[in-house]
Amino acid sequence: MKLIAVDLDGTLLNHSKEVLESSRQAIAAAAAAGVQVVVASGRSFPEAQRFVAGTACSEHVICAGGAAIVNRTSGVSRHTWYLDCQTAARVLRQGAACGMAAFAYTANQIWMEEADYNAIFSNMPGFRAQRDILHLCDGLPEAIAAHGMDVAKIMCWSLDQDRQRQTRARLSAIPGLSFTSSGPDNFEVLAAGAGKGMALRWLAQALGIPREETAAIGDAENDLDMLAEAGYAVAMGNAAACVKAQADFVTGDCESDGIARALTWLMERNM
Repeated sequence: MKLIAVDLDGTLLNHSKEVLESSRQAIAAAAAAGVQVVVASGRSFPEAQRFVAGTACSEHVICAGGAAIVNRTSGVSRHTWYLDCQTAARVLRQGAACGMAAFAYTANQIWMEEADYNAIFSNMPGFRAQRDILHLCDGLPEAIAAHGMDVAKIMCWSLDQDRQRQTRARLSAIPGLSFTSSGPDNFEVLAAGAGKGMALRWLAQALGIPREETAAIGDAENDLDMLAEAGYAVAMGNAAACVKAQADFVTGDCESDGIARALTWLMERNM
């Protein structure tokens, strides 16, 4: 085993958004054995960097749902799979027409309508904690187009499942897109081919690591392509049923020693 990709929320992070001490120790042991443990998250690079600070995780971070691979030390992207600004603006306009709240991720920022933030997200602790990387604006599609910004991913948010399905179906008519989800309240729009799985494949090839010496650990729909790409797939005990069905091993949950157990099991594959 040479490369292990680990999701953040619900996987490396518990529900209090903390890395357990047992996880820190297991990552350090893996690193000492020459294994790179790479975070693969839907979050932006600054968020991911903040959470893995003080761990022995690899210098590489897969962020924004796999749309970017960033060096932790330099903050420079090694590779990206972005939506061009015109396509991103089109997605945002159609999402808004369907009544969806939406936010656009670059590698280092999250752009959001100020009205959406004030009405929905300002009372959510997770968003308040990210205020330093939030860029609030009036007219998100226009702002993206005016700045000529390519976008890593767009998250469309609603508690209305029917609205989500209708919006996703409408956006499917736009060429060059792919879709995934990190939870029941959202779906994510990325460039076609982008995802954690593609990012893991690219990184393994760049590092000269064969697929059979890679692994992935996750819990949600947006981890499925990563688990399919890896030589070994591990699902958290708290994972969705579709993730567990794809796993070679189901470990403990994110509140217990799930990561430590998973890394121990994977390291035993080397023996």
